[in-house]
Amino acid sequence: MSARRDWRSDLVNVVAAAVVALLVWAYANDRTRETATLAGTVRLAVADPRAQYVDPSAAITVSVELRGSRRSIERAERALRAGVALAPGTDGLPGEPGTHEARLQGTLQLTAAIAETGAEVVRVRPETASYTVGTLVTEQVPVSPLLPSAAVQGEIEIDPAVVSVTLPSEARAAVGRLAVDAIVETKNLEPGKTQQVDVDLRLPESLARWNELCRVVPPRAKVTFALLSTNAQYTIPSVPVRVSMSPATASAWDVVPVRAQVSGVVVTGPRAAIDALKSGTFVPAAVVDLGDGMPAAGRSSLAVTFWRLPEGVSVVEAAGTPRGQEPAVELEASPRR
Repeated sequence: MSARRDWRSDLVNVVAAAVVALLVWAYANDRTRETATLAGTVRLAVADPRAQYVDPSAAITVSVELRGSRRSIERAERALRAGVALAPGTDGLPGEPGTHEARLQGTLQLTAAIAETGAEVVRVRPETASYTVGTLVTEQVPVSPLLPSAAVQGEIEIDPAVVSVTLPSEARAAVGRLAVDAIVETKNLEPGKTQQVDVDLRLPESLARWNELCRVVPPRAKVTFALLSTNAQYTIPSVPVRVSMSPATASAWDVVPVRAQVSGVVVTGPRAAIDALKSGTFVPAAVVDLGDGMPAAGRSSLAVTFWRLPEGVSVVEAAGTPRGQEPAVELEASPRR
């Protein structure tokens, strides 16, 4: 019995000694100071993204030299690989609107994700990071349905009719009237039917530089309308006549139209192009091209060679000319002296 008790006692002593040795090793390992350089990322993020923004918001790659126990460095490495969030207004980072510069060594040391590891931040590359904090504003904005290539019957319904737009305060000040457009492409829709189209909502092009900082909620809308045709028609009261000729002809002859305009020109085409003609944004022309030919002296009548019109717009007819024929333009030519 005594031998058995001695054997058990020896086993307990061996196990106890091993446990003590392991604890001593772990304590010593945790106390051993090491230095390591690790790669990771940091990302600037404001506390309230509804009221402020920070630029840049993309992750910044950093190289961080750390000093500490192996365990603390391993914890810090995991944090850096996952990405450390830096919040302006905390961790020594200025949070008021404006452009600031963060010294990354001190900022990372104060950040909870690194401070809690027990590792010391010795050096960071790059040493600094510049960032801008700005204020966001939110407005309720009506949605404008736009069908640039269509003629419709009755009212155009849109759901929702009003959306929430969040954008930087400086962007809001730059655009004046704020608009949200629901642009519907109708070229593949069948005329004569009620259509319902789900479209992305668009902000003005003048906000393009702030595009990543702008939010429209909801981002899409349903547009319902009765489509008559995918083209619009318009009668241009008068189209100026232009005479085109080669340099050789122009140097030898003076050629002018007797009547400077073609009246009652009916055109058809995409609504946006027709609107450009109606507003005077696009100035059309009826061109008579003489090319290299030498005109006869006196008056002569020539058909319009081509029309200067917006892309997609064509002439249906002109007043006093049978449909399908180009109107004739009377010209007067005289040789230069």
